[in-house]
Formats: sequence, C-alpha cells, structure tokens
Amino acid sequence: MSASFVAEVNTAVIPYEPAAVWAERTFAPVDLGDPRRTRRLVRAAARIADRPQGSLPSKFDWNGLRAVYRLMNRPEATHEEIIGPHCQQVREAMGREPVALIVHDTTQLDFTSHRALSGTGPLGTGGGRGFLQHNSLAIRPDGQLLGLACQQVVLRQPRPAKETPAQRRRRRRESQLWPDGIAGAGPAPGGRVWVDVADCGGDAFDAMHQARALGHHFLIRAAQDRKVRAGPPGDERETYLRRYARGLAPQATGTVAIRSKGGRPGRQAAVALAAAAVWVGPPWPESQRAGARPPLRAWVERVWEPSPPAGCKPLEWVLLSSLPVGSAEQLRQRQAWYALRWPVAEEFHQVEKTGCGEEQLRFETAEAMRPMLALLSVAAVRVLQLRDAEGHDPEAPASVVASAEERAVVAAVTAGGLSAGAMTVRQFVRGAARLGGYLGRRGDGPPGWKTLWRGYQRLQDLIEGARLAAVMNQAPQPPTADANHGIP
Repeated sequence: MSASFVAEVNTAVIPYEPAAVWAERTFAPVDLGDPRRTRRLVRAAARIADRPQGSLPSKFDWNGLRAVYRLMNRPEATHEEIIGPHCQQVREAMGREPVALIVHDTTQLDFTSHRALSGTGPLGTGGGRGFLQHNSLAIRPDGQLLGLACQQVVLRQPRPAKETPAQRRRRRRESQLWPDGIAGAGPAPGGRVWVDVADCGGDAFDAMHQARALGHHFLIRAAQDRKVRAGPPGDERETYLRRYARGLAPQATGTVAIRSKGGRPGRQAAVALAAAAVWVGPPWPESQRAGARPPLRAWVERVWEPSPPAGCKPLEWVLLSSLPVGSAEQLRQRQAWYALRWPVAEEFHQVEKTGCGEEQLRFETAEAMRPMLALLSVAAVRVLQLRDAEGHDPEAPASVVASAEERAVVAAVTAGGLSAGAMTVRQFVRGAARLGGYLGRRGDGPPGWKTLWRGYQRLQDLIEGARLAAVMNQAPQPPTADANHGIP
C-alpha cells in the first residue's frame, strides 16, 4: 500500500433527502407480513425524521401514537427486521467507496427507572437494568457518516458463581460483540479497503482474525501487553508488545486534538509516531494445541506525547493494525483514522440517547422496545449526516441536503437576503440552526447537532404552517358580519 493511497478517498457530500423520501427508501423494504404495516412504519419514520427531538407523544397525535405502539408490539416487528434494510443499504454504500472505516463501540441503554419494562439485563455492577447496544458505524476517512453497518442489542450475562477459567472460555462472553460486529458488516468487495476501528474493548485475537477472514483490515488500540514476535525477518524474537513499542525511535511527528471532558479543557497534543512489524499469535491455551490458528502479521504503531504541558497526563496510544506502514504519511493516516473513533461513536450515542430519547421510551417488553430502538438509531444517523454536510462540502448547492420547500422557508425567515436558488450547504445548515438558537457571529464555529436539531424541527413546523395557510387561502371564505347591523 503506497502513500498515494490517501488520494483515493471520496470527499463528496452525502445527499440529505427530505424526510418522506428518506423514510420510503429506508423502510419500504421492511417485511412485516402485511403491506399496511410497512406503510405505517414508513409514515412513522417520516414523522420522527421531521420531529427528531422529544418523546413519542410529542411527535404523534393520539391515533398515530397508538398505531406506533401496536406496530412495535407485533411479533413480525423485530429489531433485525426494522434495521436490516438500512444496514444493507449502508454496506452497499461502503462498497462504492475506495476506503471505508467501520467504527465499533458499545454503549449501555439504561432503563433502571422504567420498572414496568420486562426482559432487561444487569448494567454496571448489577444495580442497573437495561441493554447493551453495540454499534458498527461506517464512515468515510474524512469523517462523513454512512450509517450503521451492523447493530446488536443484547443482554449482559452475569458471570456465574465459582466459574472456572475453562468454563469461562467456553461460554459466550461480551467480547464476542466485536467479532460479531465485524462479521455483521460482511465481506469486503474486491478492490475496496474496509478497516475495522476499535478501542481497547476490541483488542482480541478473535476480532483481528475475523477481520482478516472477511478481507477487512483492523486498527485496534491494544489493551493487553501480550507477547508478540518481532525483529528482522528470519530473526524474530518473542517480546512484550508495550515494551517493544516503547523502544521504537520516533519516525514522524503529528498532532492529536484532545477533547474537553469532565472539566478537563481541550488541547492540541504534539505527538511522536513510530511503527514496526510484529506477529500476533492466538491466545493461550489455543496456541498450545494442534490446529491452532496461525499468527497474524500486524504493525504496532505507538502515538505518544513526549513533552506534555505541566499538570497534563501524557497521551499514549499503542495501536495494532494489519495495514502496512512504510512512510510518515501512512503513520499520520493511521493516527487520524483511529482519532475519528471517539467523536463518531460518542456523538452518535449522544444523539440517540439525548436527542432521540431512546432511554425515555416506555414500552413494557423488551420485544417491543428493540424494534423502536432500531428505528430511532437510524433516525440518529440522519441527524448527524445533516450536521456533517457543512464541514465536508460547504459550498455545494443546498439542493443536495434540503428540499425546495425547506430552502424557501430558510431564505424567507433568515436575515441577510439569502436566495433559495443560490443557497449553499453552509448557508442552509446555518440558516436552519439559527431557528434553534445558533447566533452565527463572526468567529463562531459550525453549529452543534443539538442546536441544529432544534432548528430543523422548528423549520418543519414552519413548513407545516405554510402548507396549512395555503390550504386555508384556497378554501371558500365564510361570509363576514355587517359592521353596523351584525347581519350576514
């Protein structure tokens, strides 16, 4: 893989369809045993897309809300059936990209306060109740979100009392979510590069092996200081991964943006980078048995901060990747790809929980809850795609992200004399965000997803009002009372 590989990345903006068009394309293929149920699902998805924020009762009238609850309680409405067409469409979109990254991450959906909900599992130390949701999010290397290549909603299984190590190895464990997520994305098409990106939770030989078996590459942050074989070809020796990585001399420099968190301010870290080839073997005791899986060729890359500011914990990543590293440019590319993992996964989880209100759903069974979680997860993808559009192609015509109606309303209510016909993506996104409280002052950065979401919802209200006004203007007007006599 040469350094010219970087130039093959697609950076065109992803089109953002009107809600009704998006809902039809995404959910019309869902088979619920009756076409009427599928039509109901499409209508519900369009309504949620137009009203992304708030609870279900705030999105639907009483009849519409009852219809949604009945639909999600149907045995045909499963999580897999609802989300399946979206995941298939995302995998097809990945196949059209020269390079696609698949970010794998697990989050907890906490329903501890919803005591009427049956079918949940333990969370945390066992005091909470809810689900584990493992998302496999497909993105372009420039950060644009394609969607969910796979999603798993499962129950955490508590560790049996007095379990032996041998019993633990035989039962299904939580770590299996990562290889299952990789398998859910399917095999990479010929001539395409798919890279599975994961944090320390994905550091398992099973995940790496699954990726390579499907023609993927992997880029995983190491959690285990495992034994590896390293050194000149033909003279490899056994060593520990971290010790070996920390002994590598710097080969390049770069920067890593460290986000603010928990009162810690954000900053730019000046980092050094180094990489070398290693062999990663299967875990013990498999490695001691006949027929064990062969070792995998990998590259260890260390990203570290030699001189952190006073009082700051130095940044260090030790990454394992199947992608060869032969230049400083490739070192920086792998660093940049791994750095995308946190904002993509974190923001998606915030949108689906805080924005879509997944943890505020009040279905009474896990069987009804799961399909609704699938629907809201796909709606969360749509929200982030609109937010991403401005950053990736701000001067593209607004028609790629907004309907003619949406552009006309934003032009009418936004100060500055915007033209609906000449509007750019940036002008539309910031105009819609102004309806949600975005000030757009000189020096302000792009709007956040919460502000943009509020503005987009208000935009849909204005469009509904304009439609209603047009209908009322066309209707025959009732006779007015005489001003002097009150006689019609």
